[in-house]
Amino acid sequence: MPKKIASPWNKEVKKALIDRDMTIKQLSAELGYPSTVISKLLNGRYASNEYEDIVTRINDMLGTDGIPERLDTPSEEWCKEVRKCLIDKKMTIKQLSEEIGFTRDQVSLVINGHWLQEEIVAAINKLLGIKQVV
Repeated sequence: MPKKIASPWNKEVKKALIDRDMTIKQLSAELGYPSTVISKLLNGRYASNEYEDIVTRINDMLGTDGIPERLDTPSEEWCKEVRKCLIDKKMTIKQLSEEIGFTRDQVSLVINGHWLQEEIVAAINKLLGIKQVV
């Protein structure tokens, strides 16, 4: 699996955390958000409608600037096709995740367009017979 490249904002925030001897858990506690939310945001996987507020608060607290860059995400058309296939097959996300061998949370992030994980996409396409490219 190729190594993910951090966005410039991500690097700037991580450097600022190091300069302050601060962890993501400490940052999240100061901001009042779970560390998982902050970690996902720092890694380009943010689904929260509040992400702009969180980013502003991080920038204000650490003296950083900019916004995180989203990682590649599946197309809206592909996501709709997957949901349609699930309805047609009367299959839940939990059942899909069990069939393809990934966690329900991982599959949910992918089919809701928040995260592109090619192994999961390929497994979903194969199981559901989807030929559409993400």
